[in-house]
Amino acid sequence: MGVPIPESSVAIVALTRTGVDLALRIQSRMPGSACFVPQRHQFALAMGARGFDRIRSVIPKLWVEYRGLVCIMATGIVVRQIGPLMRLKTVDPGVVVLDERGRYSISLVSGHMGGANELARKVAAITGGQAVITTASDIQGKPAVDLIAQKLGLDIENLAQLKNVSRAILEDEPLMAFDPHLILKPHLSRARGITWIQEPLASIGPPRVPCVWVSERMAPRDWSCLILRPRNLVVGVGCNRHTPAEEILDLIQSVLEEKKLATTAIRNLASLDLKADERGILEAAAHLRRPVYFYPRIQVEGVPVPNPSDRVKHHVGVHSVCEATALLSARKGVLIVPKRKTSNVTLAVVRADYPS
Repeated sequence: MGVPIPESSVAIVALTRTGVDLALRIQSRMPGSACFVPQRHQFALAMGARGFDRIRSVIPKLWVEYRGLVCIMATGIVVRQIGPLMRLKTVDPGVVVLDERGRYSISLVSGHMGGANELARKVAAITGGQAVITTASDIQGKPAVDLIAQKLGLDIENLAQLKNVSRAILEDEPLMAFDPHLILKPHLSRARGITWIQEPLASIGPPRVPCVWVSERMAPRDWSCLILRPRNLVVGVGCNRHTPAEEILDLIQSVLEEKKLATTAIRNLASLDLKADERGILEAAAHLRRPVYFYPRIQVEGVPVPNPSDRVKHHVGVHSVCEATALLSARKGVLIVPKRKTSNVTLAVVRADYPS
């Protein structure tokens, strides 16, 4: 199976009169989808289709505007049009090619992560045709790590390693997996040959087989692994007025490096509502490309923390900012980095339950 593409993000493209008839039929069964046809098919334009002059001008435009393309035309035409546009399967739209009679619905590009496999099945169900899926994991009924990661919200940090792990699962070859929070393991329960480890012990050494690493922790430098990163770290931040973002980011970076935690595992920042206009915190969150949430004092003061401060209470009305807001934001989690501070910044890190 694949991740479904919203029908509102599907473009159906046809060239001939027969293909246009089929495109309109598919569109009628996929509310929100858009139909694109040559300008000469005036009857289709009158029915709401959008016209184009040349296929080579419309495909690049649809490539960036839609998540799924259904192309009712020869496969060779589609291949020649999309070849120069293709980048990575993590960003390319799912492409399905369909013959004019709707007999074969071919998942051509981005079958898993782009959703083309699922789109091909949906189109085949409409036309009464057959979905043509060539993805090995689908054919063999084996779990697809990229698809599982997408469903679980895990970020794939090094896509080049995916092929090694996928091959090991497909061919029942040995595979090592570090998954201390049991995020991935339930989804690979039927896969053979996987050795699950709780700690990368020095006695184990670098794995000699494909490896998958599912953790907020940094993998050992000499380990070559597929990194699946959960966003499960909540960083609580407190600071003096007008503290620059650079000072906040420096503390976040240095603490996470010291604790061997990945900045890409940050889910969000958290702070007191009195800091909601603090430019340094807002800019730090923007730099990390993560949201920041601010909490009112009445909620924050009710959170028990290991390092309360009477001085902080005197200045902002609560006994803790960084620890309390991080715990409050995580809802369920463990304080793994108690309050750390510089002259202007305080910071604490909570590992939230995943998925939260």
